Amino acid sequence: MSDFAAATIAWGGNTITLLDLLKQELGITDNTQDDQLSMYLQMAGEACERYIDNKIDSDQVIENYSHNKTPVALRYYPAAAPVTVEVEGEDVSDDWGLYTDNGIVWITTTACGAERNSCFEQLKITYQAGYDPLPSDLGYAVVRAAAAYETQGGGTSGQVKKESVVGVGSIEYATDADAPGSAGMLSATVIGTLDLYRRVYS
Repeated sequence: MSDFAAATIAWGGNTITLLDLLKQELGITDNTQDDQLSMYLQMAGEACERYIDNKIDSDQVIENYSHNKTPVALRYYPAAAPVTVEVEGEDVSDDWGLYTDNGIVWITTTACGAERNSCFEQLKITYQAGYDPLPSDLGYAVVRAAAAYETQGGGTSGQVKKESVVGVGSIEYATDADAPGSAGMLSATVIGTLDLYRRVYS
């Protein structure tokens, strides 16, 4: 399982964990809230992965198919070797090859055609998918989503949305949650970045 608090972003030879970046964003200089902030990062990272229907932080993935078939387009990306393939519990990885087609990773037993066994056979494919380190914009989007849990969730009041003065009237301020395109704790600006990494079905 991914650990978003320990995940890193890299830029210009520098690296920083998402936990340290979140603490910088919130102006926190000690470690007393690390457990809570790590929980927010995990919640935010998993919400972001659900939104893009893809992996963000590098993690082991297992795909199961009821038939032995080839080729197979791996569900998540980026994906890289080694890929382990088992048929009915027997490791047949040496018979399979990895191919990339415009960002989609395929594994197959033959480069010349397609095959499918008509009998039920459990095909199990295991591989690593996601980023290590994370692209900086994607990592920052996860941090901004986690910051929303800290500032707007968990029973805190969050940003001022409506203010009333007796005998005068009221004024309401727009927040990220009011912005078009927001989804739950994912603001429109976070979603704008996530859309660049969203899995597209053809």
